[in-house]
Amino acid sequence: MMNIIERYNRQFEYAGLLMTLIIAFQFYRLWHNPIIGDTPKIITMGILVIFEFIMIHSGVLMSTMPKKISLYGLLPFYGLFALAFSAAAQDPIVLLIYLLVVFNRMRFAFSDVPKVLKQQTILKSILAALAYFVLIFPFIFGSEHVPKWGMTMDTLQEIGYPGDSDAVRLFNEMPHVVIAFGFTYYCLLAIIEVLALNPRFGAPFIKHPQK
Repeated sequence: MMNIIERYNRQFEYAGLLMTLIIAFQFYRLWHNPIIGDTPKIITMGILVIFEFIMIHSGVLMSTMPKKISLYGLLPFYGLFALAFSAAAQDPIVLLIYLLVVFNRMRFAFSDVPKVLKQQTILKSILAALAYFVLIFPFIFGSEHVPKWGMTMDTLQEIGYPGDSDAVRLFNEMPHVVIAFGFTYYCLLAIIEVLALNPRFGAPFIKHPQK
């Protein structure tokens, strides 16, 4: 018999795609048209970009490690980072959505599923990590070319950014670059998740069982 995670894997995948698109839209909206009251969200989204650097490997590790190590070692380890993110984040809705995304990535650590599903999850996590690291260099070294759109200095001052938060000291000089990076990364992540909806995803690299 199939367990719950395997039985509803397609629903989990669609849910993951939906949450990724929601996060991408939040980045786009802040980049294009920040409004009064958005300062906590800008701070949270900026921290999310940094936090993703740590959590992006979670899907691979939680899928490949033995279940005991995943549940009693990696889960508490990542849980500490989640608590740190929760303490620094100032927008609870973004926090909740992102934690659901992380849980969705880790779901195979909680049950035994076919090897093909785990391999596809690993491949998807590897592609996401590649997207992150490939993108980060042009955004860092070409930051002066990233358009500000709505995040001009006048607009940011008008909405009270950065305020008195210590969290934004890491990116308070060019917040539009961080937000633009987040939008681009999550768009690529959504594309990867759309491709992963194909049952033959990763076929050249994954040995599928014969039917």
